[in-house]
Amino acid sequence: MIELLQTSENDFDSKDDLVEISRIYQVQFFENPDEEDIRKTKWLLKNFRTFKNLKESYEDAQKRKRSDGLDDFDLTGMGGAVKRLSTNDLISNIPENVMIAREMRQTNYKIYKFVVEAIIHASNNIANIHEHKIVQLLFVGDKEVKYKDAVKYMRNGYSETLYSIEATTFAEKRRRVIASLANTLLFNGTLDYITIDYGRGRNHEGEIGLRTTNSRDG
Repeated sequence: MIELLQTSENDFDSKDDLVEISRIYQVQFFENPDEEDIRKTKWLLKNFRTFKNLKESYEDAQKRKRSDGLDDFDLTGMGGAVKRLSTNDLISNIPENVMIAREMRQTNYKIYKFVVEAIIHASNNIANIHEHKIVQLLFVGDKEVKYKDAVKYMRNGYSETLYSIEATTFAEKRRRVIASLANTLLFNGTLDYITIDYGRGRNHEGEIGLRTTNSRDG
Protein backbone atom coordinates (compact mmCIF):
# COMPACT_ATOMS: atom_id res chain seq x y z
CA MET A 1 0.00 0.00 0.00
CA ILE A 2 1.32 3.43 -0.92
CA GLU A 3 0.82 6.22 1.55
CA LEU A 4 -2.55 7.92 1.54
CA LEU A 5 -2.45 11.53 0.38
CA GLN A 6 -4.65 14.14 1.95
CA THR A 7 -6.49 16.30 -0.57
CA SER A 8 -7.73 19.72 0.42
CA GLU A 9 -11.10 20.92 -0.75
CA ASN A 10 -10.89 23.26 -3.72
CA ASP A 11 -13.20 26.08 -4.69
CA PHE A 12 -14.61 24.06 -7.59
CA ASP A 13 -15.76 21.22 -5.31
CA SER A 14 -19.35 22.11 -4.61
CA LYS A 15 -21.44 19.87 -2.37
CA ASP A 16 -23.53 18.64 -5.29
CA ASP A 17 -20.51 17.87 -7.50
CA LEU A 18 -20.75 14.09 -7.18
CA VAL A 19 -24.49 14.16 -7.80
CA GLU A 20 -24.16 16.31 -10.91
CA ILE A 21 -21.26 14.32 -12.35
CA SER A 22 -23.16 11.09 -11.65
CA ARG A 23 -26.13 12.49 -13.56
CA ILE A 24 -23.93 13.28 -16.56
CA TYR A 25 -22.23 9.90 -16.25
CA GLN A 26 -25.58 8.11 -16.39
CA VAL A 27 -26.96 10.12 -19.31
CA GLN A 28 -23.77 10.04 -21.36
CA PHE A 29 -22.74 6.42 -20.91
CA PHE A 30 -26.01 4.67 -20.09
CA GLU A 31 -24.56 3.10 -16.95
CA ASN A 32 -25.53 3.23 -13.32
CA PRO A 33 -23.50 6.08 -11.81
CA ASP A 34 -20.88 5.00 -9.31
CA GLU A 35 -19.92 7.84 -7.01
CA GLU A 36 -16.82 5.98 -5.82
CA ASP A 37 -15.48 5.82 -9.39
CA ILE A 38 -16.05 9.55 -9.75
CA ARG A 39 -14.39 10.27 -6.41
CA LYS A 40 -11.39 8.18 -7.46
CA THR A 41 -11.17 10.01 -10.79
CA LYS A 42 -11.32 13.42 -9.15
CA TRP A 43 -8.66 12.35 -6.66
CA LEU A 44 -6.40 11.12 -9.47
CA LEU A 45 -6.80 14.36 -11.38
CA LYS A 46 -6.07 16.50 -8.32
CA ASN A 47 -2.93 14.50 -7.56
CA PHE A 48 -1.79 14.04 -11.17
CA ARG A 49 1.03 16.58 -10.98
CA THR A 50 2.33 15.00 -7.75
CA PHE A 51 2.41 11.54 -9.34
CA LYS A 52 4.04 12.93 -12.49
CA ASN A 53 6.75 14.67 -10.45
CA LEU A 54 7.43 11.47 -8.46
CA LYS A 55 7.64 9.45 -11.68
CA GLU A 56 10.04 11.91 -13.32
CA SER A 57 12.13 12.22 -10.14
CA TYR A 58 12.59 8.44 -10.00
CA GLU A 59 13.51 8.28 -13.70
CA ASP A 60 16.03 11.10 -13.27
CA ALA A 61 17.60 9.36 -10.26
CA GLN A 62 17.95 6.11 -12.22
CA LYS A 63 19.62 7.93 -15.13
CA ARG A 64 22.10 9.57 -12.78
CA LYS A 65 22.83 6.24 -11.09
CA ARG A 66 23.59 4.60 -14.41
CA SER A 67 25.85 7.45 -15.51
CA ASP A 68 27.77 7.20 -12.22
CA GLY A 69 27.93 3.41 -12.26
CA LEU A 70 26.05 3.21 -8.98
CA ASP A 71 23.23 1.04 -10.25
CA ASP A 72 25.43 -1.66 -11.78
CA PHE A 73 24.68 -4.35 -9.19
CA ASP A 74 23.88 -8.04 -9.36
CA LEU A 75 21.42 -8.85 -6.57
CA THR A 76 22.25 -12.29 -5.25
CA GLY A 77 21.84 -14.46 -2.18
CA MET A 78 19.64 -14.26 0.84
CA GLY A 79 19.13 -11.25 3.06
CA GLY A 80 20.06 -8.74 0.39
CA ALA A 81 23.62 -9.67 -0.58
CA VAL A 82 24.78 -7.74 -3.66
CA LYS A 83 27.82 -7.83 -5.90
CA ARG A 84 29.03 -4.94 -7.99
CA LEU A 85 29.73 -6.19 -11.49
CA SER A 86 31.88 -3.30 -12.71
CA THR A 87 34.60 -3.75 -10.07
CA ASN A 88 36.47 -6.48 -8.24
CA ASP A 89 34.79 -5.58 -4.96
CA LEU A 90 33.90 -8.43 -2.68
CA ILE A 91 30.26 -9.22 -2.09
CA SER A 92 28.77 -6.78 0.38
CA ASN A 93 25.88 -7.48 2.69
CA ILE A 94 23.07 -4.96 2.58
CA PRO A 95 20.29 -5.11 5.20
CA GLU A 96 17.14 -6.82 4.00
CA ASN A 97 14.99 -3.76 4.70
CA VAL A 98 17.09 -1.80 2.21
CA MET A 99 16.32 -4.40 -0.43
CA ILE A 100 12.62 -4.29 0.39
CA ALA A 101 12.62 -0.48 0.22
CA ARG A 102 14.31 -0.61 -3.18
CA GLU A 103 11.79 -3.12 -4.52
CA MET A 104 8.90 -1.02 -3.19
CA ARG A 105 10.26 2.09 -4.91
CA GLN A 106 10.36 0.19 -8.19
CA THR A 107 6.83 -1.13 -7.67
CA ASN A 108 5.49 2.29 -6.76
CA TYR A 109 7.22 3.83 -9.76
CA LYS A 110 5.50 1.36 -12.09
CA ILE A 111 2.13 2.34 -10.62
CA TYR A 112 2.87 6.07 -10.90
CA LYS A 113 3.99 5.53 -14.51
CA PHE A 114 0.88 3.56 -15.45
CA VAL A 115 -1.49 6.05 -13.82
CA VAL A 116 0.23 9.12 -15.28
CA GLU A 117 0.36 7.72 -18.81
CA ALA A 118 -3.27 6.57 -18.61
CA ILE A 119 -4.45 10.04 -17.55
CA ILE A 120 -2.37 11.76 -20.25
CA HIS A 121 -3.73 9.41 -22.91
CA ALA A 122 -7.33 9.89 -21.77
CA SER A 123 -6.91 13.67 -21.55
CA ASN A 124 -5.35 13.93 -25.01
CA ASN A 125 -8.31 12.08 -26.51
CA ILE A 126 -10.94 14.53 -25.26
CA ALA A 127 -12.71 15.70 -28.40
CA ASN A 128 -14.44 18.82 -27.15
CA ILE A 129 -11.99 21.73 -27.35
CA HIS A 130 -13.34 23.52 -24.29
CA GLU A 131 -13.35 20.37 -22.16
CA HIS A 132 -9.83 19.54 -23.32
CA LYS A 133 -8.62 23.01 -22.32
CA ILE A 134 -10.38 22.83 -18.95
CA VAL A 135 -8.58 19.57 -18.10
CA GLN A 136 -5.26 21.08 -19.15
CA LEU A 137 -5.79 24.19 -17.05
CA LEU A 138 -7.11 22.53 -13.90
CA PHE A 139 -5.41 19.16 -13.79
CA VAL A 140 -2.78 17.95 -16.24
CA GLY A 141 -1.03 21.01 -17.67
CA ASP A 142 2.51 21.84 -16.62
CA LYS A 143 1.34 24.88 -14.66
CA GLU A 144 -1.38 24.64 -12.00
CA VAL A 145 -4.22 27.10 -12.59
CA LYS A 146 -6.77 27.91 -9.90
CA TYR A 147 -10.43 27.39 -10.71
CA LYS A 148 -11.34 31.09 -10.71
CA ASP A 149 -8.38 31.90 -12.97
CA ALA A 150 -9.34 29.09 -15.36
CA VAL A 151 -12.89 30.47 -15.53
CA LYS A 152 -11.52 33.94 -16.28
CA TYR A 153 -9.25 32.50 -18.98
CA MET A 154 -12.14 30.72 -20.69
CA ARG A 155 -14.30 33.83 -20.55
CA ASN A 156 -11.86 35.63 -22.82
CA GLY A 157 -11.92 33.29 -25.80
CA TYR A 158 -8.86 33.09 -28.03
CA SER A 159 -10.06 31.84 -31.40
CA GLU A 160 -13.14 30.97 -33.41
CA THR A 161 -12.96 27.43 -32.09
CA LEU A 162 -12.03 28.30 -28.50
CA TYR A 163 -14.76 30.90 -28.12
CA SER A 164 -15.57 32.39 -24.72
CA ILE A 165 -17.81 30.59 -22.26
CA GLU A 166 -19.35 31.80 -19.01
CA ALA A 167 -18.82 30.40 -15.52
CA THR A 168 -21.97 28.24 -15.54
CA THR A 169 -21.01 26.65 -18.86
CA PHE A 170 -17.47 26.14 -17.58
CA ALA A 171 -18.78 24.33 -14.50
CA GLU A 172 -21.02 22.06 -16.58
CA LYS A 173 -18.24 21.22 -19.05
CA ARG A 174 -15.87 20.48 -16.18
CA ARG A 175 -18.35 18.00 -14.74
CA ARG A 176 -19.01 16.47 -18.12
CA VAL A 177 -15.33 15.90 -18.85
CA ILE A 178 -14.72 14.38 -15.41
CA ALA A 179 -17.58 11.98 -16.12
CA SER A 180 -15.99 11.11 -19.46
CA LEU A 181 -12.58 10.55 -17.88
CA ALA A 182 -14.14 8.42 -15.13
CA ASN A 183 -15.63 6.18 -17.80
CA THR A 184 -12.30 5.87 -19.63
CA LEU A 185 -10.22 5.24 -16.50
CA LEU A 186 -12.72 2.68 -15.25
CA PHE A 187 -12.77 0.90 -18.62
CA ASN A 188 -8.97 0.72 -19.02
CA GLY A 189 -8.41 -0.49 -15.46
CA THR A 190 -6.69 2.59 -14.06
CA LEU A 191 -9.20 2.88 -11.22
CA ASP A 192 -8.20 -0.64 -10.11
CA TYR A 193 -5.15 1.00 -8.59
CA ILE A 194 -7.21 3.30 -6.36
CA THR A 195 -8.77 2.33 -3.06
CA ILE A 196 -11.05 4.09 -0.63
CA ASP A 197 -10.20 3.02 2.92
CA TYR A 198 -13.16 3.06 5.32
CA GLY A 199 -11.17 1.37 8.09
CA ARG A 200 -10.97 2.24 11.74
CA GLY A 201 -9.86 5.80 12.40
CA ARG A 202 -11.06 7.04 8.99
CA ASN A 203 -13.91 9.47 8.55
CA HIS A 204 -17.22 8.27 7.12
CA GLU A 205 -16.15 9.24 3.60
CA GLY A 206 -12.96 7.18 3.84
CA GLU A 207 -9.49 8.07 2.64
CA ILE A 208 -8.36 7.57 -0.94
CA GLY A 209 -4.96 6.20 -1.91
CA LEU A 210 -3.03 4.13 -4.42
CA ARG A 211 -2.64 0.40 -3.95
CA THR A 212 -0.96 -2.53 -5.62
CA THR A 213 -3.17 -5.32 -6.95
CA ASN A 214 -2.43 -9.02 -7.30
CA SER A 215 -4.04 -9.06 -10.71
CA ARG A 216 -1.41 -6.82 -12.29
CA ASP A 217 2.28 -7.23 -12.82
CA GLY A 218 2.84 -3.56 -13.70
